[in-house]
Amino acid sequence: MVAPRAFSLSHSEFDFVWERLDVGERPYPLDVRSHGMTFDERDQLRKQTFDDLADRGLADGDDLAQDLEDMLLLLVRNSVTIDGQLMIRERLQVLAAARGDRGVLAVLTEDVLRLIPVRGTALPAALVQLLPDTPAGPGGEVRMPNAAFTAAVEEYERLGFTAFESALADAGITGRDIRTLATLIETNRKAGGQFAANATDRLNRRTRTPVLNWIDTEAGRYSVQASTSRDGETWLTFAPADSARIEHRLRELLAAVTEE
Repeated sequence: MVAPRAFSLSHSEFDFVWERLDVGERPYPLDVRSHGMTFDERDQLRKQTFDDLADRGLADGDDLAQDLEDMLLLLVRNSVTIDGQLMIRERLQVLAAARGDRGVLAVLTEDVLRLIPVRGTALPAALVQLLPDTPAGPGGEVRMPNAAFTAAVEEYERLGFTAFESALADAGITGRDIRTLATLIETNRKAGGQFAANATDRLNRRTRTPVLNWIDTEAGRYSVQASTSRDGETWLTFAPADSARIEHRLRELLAAVTEE
C-alpha cells in the first residue's frame, strides 16, 4: 500500500486551487490574500498556477491530483477539527481535520501551505509535534476567577510585584500557587499560541470548545484555559505543561465536542 503524500502549496497556489474546488470560504484560520489586481491579471496567474502544478504532477489541466483534492476537501468535509494560531520563530496558522481514520494537518506559514497526512485519531499528537521541546514550568495548577487575575495583573503593572502578590492573596492565592503566576508574569516569553476543537454533528451543527492557550517562558511551559461556571463567571486554570500535557489537554478538548 502506497503511503499518502504530503504537499506544499504557495499562497497563490492555495488561492487558485481553493477557488477551483468551489466549496466556499477557506476554513479558519487558513486565510491568504486574493492574487491578481484585475480579472485579466487573475486569469493569467490562474493559468500559470495550473501549468506549474501540472509540471509537478499535481494537476491535469484544471483537474487536481485526486489525493491533493481529497486532502484539501477534508479541511471542510470532516467530523472534527482542531485549529490553532502559533508564534514559534514565525507565525503559524494550523488546522488539523479528520473524518474517521483519515486526517490532515494543514500548516500555513508566511510563505507556504503544508498539507501532511495523519491518522484520524492522531490530531493532537500531530499538532504537538509543531511545538518546541519545552519542559513544564515550575509551580502547580492554579484555578481562579478571571476578574481576580485581571485585577492582580493591573496591580502588578501599576505598583509592581508586591502589589501583585497582595492582590492574589486577596483572591485566596498564596504560597506555591503564586510561583506559577509569578513565573508567567515576570519571566520572558519565547513562544506561545492557542488551540480550540470543533465538531460537526449529523445535522451539520458546529460545536466549539473554549480556547486552550500555551505559553513558553524561559523557565518552562504553561497552559492557560478558560471555563465558565454555572453562574456565568469566567475562571482561568493555569498549569505547568510539557508537550505530553498539551497533547492530553487537546484530547480532552476533542472528547468535549464529540461526546455531546
